[in-house]
Amino acid sequence: MIRGIALSFNLLAGFAGLVGPAQAQDVAQIDPVIELQTLCEDKDGSACTRLGDRLLEGNGIARDDARGVSILGKACQLGDMQGCTMTGFAYGKGQGVAKSTDIARAYYAFACQGGEATGCSNLGLAYINGDGVPKDDARAAALFQQACMNSPTAGCANLGASYSLGRGVRRDHHRAARLFRQACDADDQHACYNLGVLYRDGLGMRRNYERALALFEPSCEAKDPSACGNLANMIDDGRGTPKDHQRALALHDVACTLGEAESCFTLGRAYQTGNGRERDDGRAIALLERSLALDPQTPSAGHAAKAIAIAKAAIADRPVNTAKEDGPANREAHEE
Repeated sequence: MIRGIALSFNLLAGFAGLVGPAQAQDVAQIDPVIELQTLCEDKDGSACTRLGDRLLEGNGIARDDARGVSILGKACQLGDMQGCTMTGFAYGKGQGVAKSTDIARAYYAFACQGGEATGCSNLGLAYINGDGVPKDDARAAALFQQACMNSPTAGCANLGASYSLGRGVRRDHHRAARLFRQACDADDQHACYNLGVLYRDGLGMRRNYERALALFEPSCEAKDPSACGNLANMIDDGRGTPKDHQRALALHDVACTLGEAESCFTLGRAYQTGNGRERDDGRAIALLERSLALDPQTPSAGHAAKAIAIAKAAIADRPVNTAKEDGPANREAHEE
């Protein structure tokens, strides 16, 4: 199965090691964590956001999710909208706090009202998924538009996906391509992946397998599971590149590890059939079960369930090694 256009959360990260606003001193001779703690205590919201991010990542300080979220909440109270978005994301994941889509949505809404682009984009995704709000694709598209106007790496990829999928707006692959390209040029690898899908399928532009491969490769390197899976499929089919079944399976292995259900299915079947992998029913079962656990609604779900049953039956029918039963120790026991 080939994955298509997808929407994705955009989490602001990478604040650690950055200097705060104008009141921050030269930190060359000062431990940056101590400096951030001092600035945060002095009610510097940006410093609090950076400190909270370090605590969540364990960057230069012992990881402490609960304390990190608490400090990000403080940053939000001090008016740092990035801190609000990150606090919302923590609540959405249940990282350091009890998971709550309602609280996450409230933080995103506050951040968006304060002009924070990623907050608007993540709020749009809440409307797409119905997380804490009724599903509303049109409202989501409007929020993606607002985010995209403020930052190409926040909402443009999701707005492009809305146009490509026709969710909340009239389907327009040409406009989607422009938005994906804008975000991809700003180094949003998820947008590059979506642009690659359009090139692969010839949507809104002339089909170009070579260009699609060139876009999927860096997205895969950035650990986008769908990009790795699609790259593997194209290499296995020889589209835009010579066929290479072994390389394709290696990429499916990467994609499966990253959480791509279809790649787990493909790799599992390779172990079950011995096509490119040494036959191993036990390994096949593990991969096929992972595929179903990752996505019970995946198009290959029915095939995976049947393949698991066949593999388990093959193991059950396998002759049992009776060498131990016929060994000297057992013969002595029988003689007694």
